[in-house]
Amino acid sequence: MTVPRLRPTKVAYDFPAGGLDPFDVEEPRTQHLYDAGGWSRAWVAGRSWPAPPPGRIHDVIPLPYKSVSLLEKLAVVVNGVVLREWPETGHASATRRLPGRLRPAGLWRDRCGSAYVLIRQSGGARTGFDTYEDAIATAVRPCPHPATWLVGRVLAYRSAFAYR
Repeated sequence: MTVPRLRPTKVAYDFPAGGLDPFDVEEPRTQHLYDAGGWSRAWVAGRSWPAPPPGRIHDVIPLPYKSVSLLEKLAVVVNGVVLREWPETGHASATRRLPGRLRPAGLWRDRCGSAYVLIRQSGGARTGFDTYEDAIATAVRPCPHPATWLVGRVLAYRSAFAYR
């Protein structure tokens, strides 16, 4: 079997500066990133919960106008082939305020019924799941159109409507 090649991701938010491509499969450690209708760069997950990188997310993502999810990257799948999987860090959903006053992932579950997401690299398509197994099973299903997916665990979520 030929391993698919990944094209660089169009990053909407250059945060953290010098961070990883959200779909990078070379880094062996689990990573975190933001999804706000566009990708931030990824960073290696820290030992403490989940240690956002230096800098202010407010400076790059216009929070009053965006819904923001903090994700833990667990897999990258291209055309039904799992290129890489990473272990969950064990970090629980936030129980305290995050940068930009992101809410705990439990509120995501209340709103969307899921704690895991499958998001297309090119944007647009986003689906929620209750388990990692359900998310990865969907990502590897044969699809008539080529697709690159990130499977992530939602650590925190902040709705744009919460600012009103």
